[in-house]
Order: sequence, then C-alpha cells, then structure tokens
Amino acid sequence: MRRILVLLVGCCLMTQAQVFHKVSMDKICGLEPGDCRLAGMSPDGSYILTTTQTNKGLRQIDLLTGEQIQLTDIQGAGFQPSISSNGRQILCRKVVFDENHMRQTSLQLLDLDKGTQKQFRAPAREVRGYKTDLEKTPEKMLRPEVFIEDLQLMVSMNGVTSNISPNGTDEDTRYIWPSLSPDGQRILYFVSGEGAYVCNLEGKDVQFIAHDCRAPQWYDNETIIGMNDRDDSEMLLSSSIMAYSLSGEVQELTDPQAMLMYPQCCASRGIIACSAANGEVFILKVEK
Repeated sequence: MRRILVLLVGCCLMTQAQVFHKVSMDKICGLEPGDCRLAGMSPDGSYILTTTQTNKGLRQIDLLTGEQIQLTDIQGAGFQPSISSNGRQILCRKVVFDENHMRQTSLQLLDLDKGTQKQFRAPAREVRGYKTDLEKTPEKMLRPEVFIEDLQLMVSMNGVTSNISPNGTDEDTRYIWPSLSPDGQRILYFVSGEGAYVCNLEGKDVQFIAHDCRAPQWYDNETIIGMNDRDDSEMLLSSSIMAYSLSGEVQELTDPQAMLMYPQCCASRGIIACSAANGEVFILKVEK
C-alpha cells in the first residue's frame, strides 16, 4: 500500500475580509505531475477522484492511506461523476461515437465494494436527471435536482422538470456548473461571461456572487468555493482558490502563481481539495 507523504506548503493564507480564520495547505505526494485533474470527493471526505484533462478514466485516492486504485479507463468518466451518500457507488459517463459519428453517452455504475462496472443507463444523445439515481430512500428521491440542458438551467422536483434560467433564456446566456446547496434550498450556477450566482428553487431571489468564481462549489449553506483563473487565450497565467460568503466576504485562499483549480469540498472534515495545472493535488484545511 502506497502512503501519502504530507508536506506543509503554506498556512494561514488570508485576506482582510476573512471567510475562514485558518487556512493551511498540504500537498499529496505520490501523485507525479502529469495529465491529472480533480474530478470529485466522497461525501465524507475519505477519498478523492482524479481524471485526465480530457475526462478519461477515474482514479480513486484514499486520503488516509494514500492507496490509489484505477477504477475505470472509459472516456467521459471524469465529467461530473456522481458519488452515493455512503461513498461506495459511483455513476459516471461513458462517451462513444456511433457509425454516423454522433456522440452517444451511457451511464456506468462503479461498485467499489464489489470492484465491478456495469451499464446503468443505455447510450443516448443526452444524459440528464441521474444525480439522485443512486439514492432510493424517499428523502433522497424528493430532493430537487439541478442540471444543464441545451445550456439552460433546469430543476426537477417531484417528477416535474422546469427551465428556470434566472438570467434569461436567449442563446447568448449560457449556464454551466449548477449545484444544489446542502440544505436543498438554493441553486448555485455560473453564466458564461458574467459570473457565479445563487437563486432559490423557483429561479427567484437571484444573488450575484462574483465574476471570477469559476467551477463554483458549495462548502456549506452560506459559503461558496471557486477558482479565479486567468489566461491569455493560449496558456494559463494564474489561478487561485477563492472563498465567498453569501453575506459578502471574499477571501483568496491560495497564491495565484500556484495555479490551483477545480475545488471539491467536504465541510464536515473542513477540507477543500484542488488540483494544480501540472497535475499535482493539494488539500486545504480550513476553519471558520
């Protein structure tokens, strides 16, 4: 079993308007620089999932032991995989092209206890409404689901799907990165060229978070984590992990020159995982 050698590379990176009063950063050693990007974190923060820059495959990395397991090599698996509440099953995409060169996407179920992979949903042109498929309890099935369809913001509740798109439905308004708050009451989303917003389940009470809050994630019901990345249209120049509170505080958590991106959060453990442009992975430990 390969163990993680933890190196403390920073502590208490703060700005005047603090969201967290303590921030430290550990680098996960054993992950060599290369074609690697963070794809997810288990709900209990015990492991992370990594993929390639083109979303090929999924690798599980145990944050306690450092054990690494290649779960699958299929194309598309790294694009928004869904992890069950107990962390033992993962739904991921499998992308193929048919005889007419049309893109087809199926859902694959990875069972971590059995070490198996099987088709969960047949190939189709679009895949939607699968984030709650792993949870069959009444409480989970009643939880709203948010997703993007034709670049519009959609919400499904009680079997009814609606296009809420709070910022408009014209072709120039493109929604990405939607997610539901932990309490299931608010929706976080990003509009290309505009920034990150929060709204209620009806698409009302819209609150602007920040222009530079890309790949946003809920940390808790009042805190959002995102990345502020800059490029010159050809190469990445800088990227930092940012924290925003719904009451207006903003805090830069990492040095922009560290080029950290794509945060994943686990508030119960007080950690934020992120990956560097060179494929290295870091864990931020935070305290409010």
